[in-house]
Amino acid sequence: MFFYDSLLLLSNIVIVAVHTQSESRSSPGISSCSYAGNLKAECGLEDVSIADIPHGCTAIIFDGIYMDLTNNVYVSCGGDDYLAKLDEILKDSKDVFVLYGHATQQEWTQVLACEACNNGTNSQNEMKGLKSFLDQHPGIKGLLITNLELDDNSVDFPEYSENFKVYLDTMRSNFPDLAIGLYLIGTFIVDQHTNPKSTWLNFTIIDSSVDFYSISVVTFNDCTDEFKLLGTAPIGLSNSLNTTSLGHSNSSSTNSTNSSSTGLTNLTMPDTNYTLSNLKDILADLSVPLNKIYYRYRLSPLSQDDSLSQCNDTVAEICSNGTDSSSWCYENLDSFNAKGQFSKENGAGFIVNYIELNDPENVCKCGPYPSFNAILDGYNGISANTSKECALLKRS
Repeated sequence: MFFYDSLLLLSNIVIVAVHTQSESRSSPGISSCSYAGNLKAECGLEDVSIADIPHGCTAIIFDGIYMDLTNNVYVSCGGDDYLAKLDEILKDSKDVFVLYGHATQQEWTQVLACEACNNGTNSQNEMKGLKSFLDQHPGIKGLLITNLELDDNSVDFPEYSENFKVYLDTMRSNFPDLAIGLYLIGTFIVDQHTNPKSTWLNFTIIDSSVDFYSISVVTFNDCTDEFKLLGTAPIGLSNSLNTTSLGHSNSSSTNSTNSSSTGLTNLTMPDTNYTLSNLKDILADLSVPLNKIYYRYRLSPLSQDDSLSQCNDTVAEICSNGTDSSSWCYENLDSFNAKGQFSKENGAGFIVNYIELNDPENVCKCGPYPSFNAILDGYNGISANTSKECALLKRS
């Protein structure tokens, strides 16, 4: 089975997003921030209140709401406490989006089996269960539909997109003011485009029913020595999408330095298909509109030690324990700044993963939330503040 993004390890996850309007519906803003909300219980770390997150993160996506095949909403863990956290966040003035879907692609296949031929019967029944949930938790601005990626257990579904569009349109007709987004895994998109396993989404069919796309590169490459200073989602160089090089790194991209795309010099770009530039080219080839794309970036470092969780891999840990974390994959502020520029040029904005792990207490002496602010500066055309003393974050 393919696993394209690690399961979210923190239970009370929300994403803080910029408040903008698209027609009557909200959308993620230019600089969304995922927010755990309960680090003390989950990780033994001090909690960071919503009031203390950066002002650049302005609003909220709650994670882990699922619909079962009997049209009942459930959460994967946390139960009533989990939903109480959602209600607490909904009292804030910021927009709230909920990550939502069926637990597996196989369940999606059962729901979508014949929606285009039976007037969306399954979808209509599901919307009744969803309405009950939304009525119990008023104020949710939108849904991010998830778990759409295929795996080894998936069967070919030639009318997948047509049936999914019926589902989306049914959701739209039932909840016209609710924003609808898709949460998609960047690694799967690259793999599916390079070597299709089965029929998947045809974006030209479904796009008119989708408000935005969140494309995650949180786990894009494994952490190896090649990515120690680049981070695991390097920008790289664009590849030519043609029949001979589709999805493969050509010589100009694999042998060049990465200085122009990450702010780092004398680093050879690893031979990998999983670069932001290649992903951007593929999304264009799939006809995904730039003005609907939000790249989801990892703010915290990634360890080569699989036994460590995101609770252990924090930015503050790099600065306070440099020797032990010397093999971790992380990038410098210039590199994060370049990711902001990339998002500006190739999308509608960005989402960052777990803002509380980005040194809120200023252990690194670079200012609180240094990586997030560097990305936001890059998006806004402001160069990384190289005059700021950030010696503890320098990697070698």
